[in-house]
Amino acid sequence: MAQEQDDLIWRTAWDWVRREYDRENFGEGSRVEMVAWLLADPAHRKAYDKAARLWLLAGLMPPTIDVDAWKKNQNRASPEDAAPSDDDA
Repeated sequence: MAQEQDDLIWRTAWDWVRREYDRENFGEGSRVEMVAWLLADPAHRKAYDKAARLWLLAGLMPPTIDVDAWKKNQNRASPEDAAPSDDDA
């Protein structure tokens, strides 16, 4: 039961973080509701803080590789570009 409760708290915290960063759809009513949820239980705030840190860290990660652009670059590179030269040794 505790695991299920923790999962629910985590999912709710993650949803709040995600919604909060959707500034177009996160108005004053949503903020009031979020703050009430945060104040209802210290576990809510702990989970929210953890989710917010994760969100920020994920934002620092580079975007996923653009496979099509990578293929184009690979096709443009000549075989000589890939082979090490005598100067590299």
